[in-house]
Amino acid sequence: MRALTIFSLLCVLALGACQSHDLVLGQSSYGDVVIYKVNEYKYGFPLIVRTSIIEYPEPGQQNFAYIKAIYVKDNYVDGNGGYPTISAGGVGQRFVKIKLKSQRNHGFNFTITIYGRYQ
Repeated sequence: MRALTIFSLLCVLALGACQSHDLVLGQSSYGDVVIYKVNEYKYGFPLIVRTSIIEYPEPGQQNFAYIKAIYVKDNYVDGNGGYPTISAGGVGQRFVKIKLKSQRNHGFNFTITIYGRYQ
């Protein structure tokens, strides 16, 4: 019984140490294509919170596909990565604005993939 308790505690601690801050909206299906993919990273500085705004489509361009899924993968799996949020648009729209924010003293490294379908 004591070994099971210690094992359970170690599992909980391991899960807490392996956190990433991924964001998944929608679901891609057959017929959807990757309409946008980018790696966004910024280095951390002491006492500073880093931010970045990703817009799709980029200003001055047009998008004719409806967004079906948005995957924002945090490439820092140790819990020190940033936090993604959607500030405008999103699934079902033709545009999206994603805000990436780091933790204080740390940077971030995200891979953003947007799937869409032309109709």
